[in-house]
Amino acid sequence: MVATELSLSDKVAVITGAAQGIGKAIAQVFATAGAKVVVSDVQREKGQATAEELGVPAVFVPCDVSNAGEVRALVAAVVEQYGRLDILVNNAAYNPVKPEERTTIDAYPEDVWLKVMDVDINGTFYCSKAAAVQMIAQEAGCIINIASTSGVVALRNQVSHVTAKAAIVQMTKAMALELSPHGIRVNSISPGSTVTEATRALFYGEDAGLKEYVRKFMTFIPLGRPAEAIEIGQAALYLASDVSAYINGHNLVVDGGWTCGFTRNF
Repeated sequence: MVATELSLSDKVAVITGAAQGIGKAIAQVFATAGAKVVVSDVQREKGQATAEELGVPAVFVPCDVSNAGEVRALVAAVVEQYGRLDILVNNAAYNPVKPEERTTIDAYPEDVWLKVMDVDINGTFYCSKAAAVQMIAQEAGCIINIASTSGVVALRNQVSHVTAKAAIVQMTKAMALELSPHGIRVNSISPGSTVTEATRALFYGEDAGLKEYVRKFMTFIPLGRPAEAIEIGQAALYLASDVSAYINGHNLVVDGGWTCGFTRNF
């Protein structure tokens, strides 16, 4: 049977870090495609608001992905309510944005390094482990890890972010090797610079203080613009749907062509 529709009809999908930004966009796209969406985040008010915005059957379940116990409770709650878990999107991440948190390694704050490792790497591990137990029992499932172009090409002054996202790309491949015999596909997405609440304040808003930096940055993106969050959501829909049934262990770079070989000076 040939799959021709990007449909997630009746699939149960958990999306971490889904209160805002890319996670919220993925939740919106999945809900439109027919999925039963579980919005998860540490931001309770925003997470609940996102679930309500999506409408029934979306629900909000709070979870700190850096806490293994909370992650297990999240998966247990989903299975209790729906009886299964079809899709996990590991989107939750901690990306420092303060000037003192974006510096060279000799001055890089150790607490920031540990926080990024705890949320990005440990969080992806905890969520994937808990989901894998259920998906193995089902003999079916799909895991999508949100990495970054910074895990493909290094950026200055973001050593923790670069390290964590590169690790997620490799973790994706290892998980694909281990889980595929159980009918579980694992892929990652590496977004380029994307317009979200955070990047709008930092780069893309009218009052953003780095407009000259952004103007120069855009000259290195062949499409000449940043991604919209919904475009990352659509890439996730493709990987979650049966249309991509033979795509496994792959890192899908969604960056407007930035990493395809253009010279970079930052």
